[in-house]
Amino acid sequence: MVALRGHFFACLFLFTGPALAADALSMAAIFQKASDYQSIDRVKALREQAAAERMASASRLIAGTPSISLSQKSDRWNKDAGNQEDAVGLTVPLWRWGERQAAMAAASSRSESVRTESEAHRHALAGQVRDGVWGYLRASLREQMLKGQLEEALKTDADAMRRLGAGDISRVDQLNARMAAQGLQTELVEQTNRRLKAERQLIEATGLSGADMGFGSDVAALSAAINRLAETLPRAEDRQRALESSIEHKQLLARVRHAQDQLRLIRQRGSGSPELSIESTRARSVFGEPFAQTTTLSVSVPFGGGASQRAELADLASDLANAEQALMRYQKTFEFGWSTGLELVSQKQRARDLAKQRSRDAMVILQALTKAADAGEIDYLERLRAERQTFEAQLAALDADVDYHQTVSEFLQSIGRKPSGVRQP
Repeated sequence: MVALRGHFFACLFLFTGPALAADALSMAAIFQKASDYQSIDRVKALREQAAAERMASASRLIAGTPSISLSQKSDRWNKDAGNQEDAVGLTVPLWRWGERQAAMAAASSRSESVRTESEAHRHALAGQVRDGVWGYLRASLREQMLKGQLEEALKTDADAMRRLGAGDISRVDQLNARMAAQGLQTELVEQTNRRLKAERQLIEATGLSGADMGFGSDVAALSAAINRLAETLPRAEDRQRALESSIEHKQLLARVRHAQDQLRLIRQRGSGSPELSIESTRARSVFGEPFAQTTTLSVSVPFGGGASQRAELADLASDLANAEQALMRYQKTFEFGWSTGLELVSQKQRARDLAKQRSRDAMVILQALTKAADAGEIDYLERLRAERQTFEAQLAALDADVDYHQTVSEFLQSIGRKPSGVRQP
């Protein structure tokens, strides 16, 4: 019985080792499958197509869509003397000086905004994936550990019944052993419900169950999956590079640039586009006269700003100011979040090391007390308490390990890093 219990508690330490689950997906692979499931790339392609159409429109030689006019004037319904005038015209909108370059710049920055917005949507999904994966893994590990502990508790209960019949222990000790098993059964039911809830949330985000991700269903496989899912921390000296590569920072920069380009475009456009018109006319006064052919070439240039243009400029200036303020706030928030995030990760790592050491010490104590109980040196109840304390220490060590890796993922999420598949050093 001592050997069996020692084997169970020893297997709980598998998550501290370097083993990898061979078939388990990395965080990056899960994220990619979630992106496919949510059709994010398809939506991104449609938005990029719209941005490309805007760029094509800005790259044209004319400022808009040309129009054709047809007209005819005659006295047929009056004197009917043969007076007639037929005209056909073509009107082409023209770019103002510098307007085309401004339109192309605005279209380019809009394309960049679309790209960063798509990346921001993907990053929001990455946060759901990270939370879902770690939540499911934690719930599954606790469930499997409770199953193992319950199996040992049922063996202890059966052993207590045997010892009670032999007169080795009291009825109170036997009942305590039974109550311990019953308590674990209740905990297991509650933990199974938590695991099912976590898995449902995971499926909603990724379309994948725990089995689809290759995590396995026992403590050894689930513990090994932690190493597979672990993400790499950036170096402390890479703060500026991390800021520049942050998805939110890129999105805010694109927002500022687009507001600047849009403001420049409206100023260049002025009150409207000039128009070049060519009109061909043939006319006669009476029947029998030949038609006289004329061609008219004209250019119309709108002038004067107008209230609507001033209002549009004011709105764009406000958008630009808001975007610049948001960018400045994010840069300051990022700097604070970088230092505090790394400090929190460091604290979680220390807590994990302490929890692991405590669980090792608890196992040593349990082994000693089990031998003492078998030799009759301590009462049965004290050994039961030691078993429970050791199990709680193992659970705390597991939680601390998952907490550490989840904190790393949350830090990477906060600084705009994509999920990675690299093992944590």
